[in-house]
Amino acid sequence: MSKPDQADNFSYSFIGPADIPDCIQVVLNSFTEFQQTPECVGDWLERRILNNPWQAAFPGIGVGVRDQGKLIGFRAIFAQPWWLDGQSTVIAFAANTSVDSTYRGRGIGTELIDQCRHFAAMTSSTSAGVVTQKAYRKLGYAAIGGDSNDFFRLRSSFKASWQKRVGTSAGRIIGSLFDLSLLLRDAKLRRAGFNLTEETRCGDEYDVLWNQARGGYVSCLERSSRYLNWRIFDFPTCPLKLMGLRDASGRLRAYAVWHRQAFGDGIDMAVLRDVFYRLDDSEALPALLYRLYAYWREIGMTWINLEVAAPWLTSVFRDLGYEALPSQGNRYHVFSEPPLPAAVTEAWYRSGLDGDYFDNPL
Repeated sequence: MSKPDQADNFSYSFIGPADIPDCIQVVLNSFTEFQQTPECVGDWLERRILNNPWQAAFPGIGVGVRDQGKLIGFRAIFAQPWWLDGQSTVIAFAANTSVDSTYRGRGIGTELIDQCRHFAAMTSSTSAGVVTQKAYRKLGYAAIGGDSNDFFRLRSSFKASWQKRVGTSAGRIIGSLFDLSLLLRDAKLRRAGFNLTEETRCGDEYDVLWNQARGGYVSCLERSSRYLNWRIFDFPTCPLKLMGLRDASGRLRAYAVWHRQAFGDGIDMAVLRDVFYRLDDSEALPALLYRLYAYWREIGMTWINLEVAAPWLTSVFRDLGYEALPSQGNRYHVFSEPPLPAAVTEAWYRSGLDGDYFDNPL
């Protein structure tokens, strides 16, 4: 796939495991302001790509660009199993695009995006800046998610905020009084007969739920026990936690994946990265949210960000009155040949498990 650039004589090609040392150096030369370490970048490449059970579906670990044989940029790509319009497939997800800072402004990033269209039958990116979005449109990528990321935010507790203002003891008392309004807000979600537990491993019951529920999803990440164990427990790149919701009989009805984001001064935020349940199970989502909110309040979370998106979730969160978090442009861009039907792109379920980046520290 080598393609020389007429002006600069750059060449583009697929890259493999042997190129990882050079990739690490490119990242260090590209993101100097973020002070990335070789260990951090190498660890991500090992966890997300080298130990990826689905990576063999693709011709390498990404696309690289060379100047007279020297690697000066690359686009890392990792495989993800996907449920698409009633069929199982594997999608190539672009993770990070890195170009040596001395070569910026010469169209290399756009060309790397273009070359990725040859890497797999379907290639996706979960985020794009305003400038990059123009490149995606020009290259024929389908934008998913409209002009908003459809994320939402709500208050979890007032205690930490009041403790910061008036001290620990008084703040706890005043904050508890303000939290009564949050209990009233969440009361409409309450469903009896459920319990929430932190999971340490996914067993057969997760496969049962996946097989029962997946038919209701037009497009979403595969949530088999194999995938969840690999991503969350065996080769994590971010300290994710898995919470399972079970009914009185002990049957798994839903689950959530989240992580803690700390801001200092005792202000922490719970970030919901993923939820999964049967869409025809009317009790599962409200019961899950109710117990998650109560759990997060108990462990001291001040804020909650809901960073999952689908048309039905957006409708639920809006109806509940949560604060919408707008963004500039689209969150996903997907290239497929032939193009995907509108019914698939419009119902795409976007989860915090879909993308992954070097800057998600353990």
